[in-house]
Amino acid sequence: MHGQVVEWLGRRIVSGELSDGSQLPNEAELAAQLKVSRGGVREAVKALAAKGLVEPRPRLGTRVLPRREWNLMDREVINWHGEVLDLDFLNNLLELRLMVEPGAAQLAAERATDEQIAVLDSAYAGMAEHAPGLPATENAFVQADLTFHLTLLRASGNPLIEHLGRLLETSLHHGLEASSHAPGGVQAALPLHRAVLVAVRGRRPTAASRAMRRLIETTSQAVEQLTELSARS
Repeated sequence: MHGQVVEWLGRRIVSGELSDGSQLPNEAELAAQLKVSRGGVREAVKALAAKGLVEPRPRLGTRVLPRREWNLMDREVINWHGEVLDLDFLNNLLELRLMVEPGAAQLAAERATDEQIAVLDSAYAGMAEHAPGLPATENAFVQADLTFHLTLLRASGNPLIEHLGRLLETSLHHGLEASSHAPGGVQAALPLHRAVLVAVRGRRPTAASRAMRRLIETTSQAVEQLTELSARS
């Protein structure tokens, strides 16, 4: 039961509905509002405190902490950001990807196994198959896109890079989903995915790195367009 309370409060904190420095309702009020036990509320607050979202203070209540205190690598925190389409968070993610993925693509061109290249081939084929049907085929397209990027990170042969991919899987999913909504984003991204694939398959590390950098920069431009559209609406 406390998991539902964590979700309810976590979403409201990340969305800004419960803002930095604001006070949570007390234990009894939350228990009555959410129809759960006070023990469930207490456990939920502990879980949120472990994520850096809140600070329980004896006799003073629980306050929401500034974003800089949050554990932004926590899977649930990442997921809540994606659900509210936090464009600042997506841009931060793109900056991180720009630092990691071109290097991973370079290593993948040197180290990828035949099996991993086959998975990249299949993932790209899935993207190409489902792109014309968007937005109806969005889930299948995004899943193929996610498989492509996670496989590339794994193909780097570096366990730390692979682990980072698993850690960022949820945020990658939301980021790819958001960029697929941007006008022209998919049409621009497909040939760049193919360029990465061809370079990795051809064992051309520098070309793979450059193609991945262009891909992420193009995705960044798509997210900028999405930000502008969001600001106008």
